Amino acid sequence: MFQTASGVTIPFPEKIKEEYQVYESKIQFHLSFEKLGATLEDFIARQEEPLFFVLQIPLTRDEELALCPDGVFPEQGWTAHERVCYLDGQSKEQIRAILRQYGELLLNDGMSQFAVASHATWDEMFIMKYKLVDLYCKQPQKYFDLMESYGAPRTDRLLTAWDTFSNETPGRTRRVEMDSMDCYDVYAALVKEGMYEAKIIEE
Repeated sequence: MFQTASGVTIPFPEKIKEEYQVYESKIQFHLSFEKLGATLEDFIARQEEPLFFVLQIPLTRDEELALCPDGVFPEQGWTAHERVCYLDGQSKEQIRAILRQYGELLLNDGMSQFAVASHATWDEMFIMKYKLVDLYCKQPQKYFDLMESYGAPRTDRLLTAWDTFSNETPGRTRRVEMDSMDCYDVYAALVKEGMYEAKIIEE
């Protein structure tokens, strides 16, 4: 059965198939959770250096309040925000070192999102909420064999985790902690390595 991360609850995982859908400049796919780390490593192996690492984390409650008029959440129309952060100019081995240290936490975490990409080609593998993955690339066909090697056939209509949610059966995400660290601690650690905040976006 389709498995997902410990920080994620999908009400009907049996409805989700390991498949990929092709768009003009990206592939979107679902794979069972136990395959995601290996797929990411295979993606990294194919890339041209230098690479960069992207981490996207929700603002804290206090940070959200600071964005609200008068420091009070409005009764209607409030949208949460996320911090988008980059660590540029990395070698493959530097990216692998980050993933050896923090990859298990980030893959399991339900609140954060992260990506690895190439400065040379701009190919990017972005692991999003509910572990839906976007693989951005100018030539999607060069990754068809990667998808097929993990048992994911092509489809014209990918059923995502989001498609299984309803008011009665919503999806849920949770912040995961491992070895007394969470995604905010990962961000703080990577800032010391040169990670910087690029922008704040609406969730």
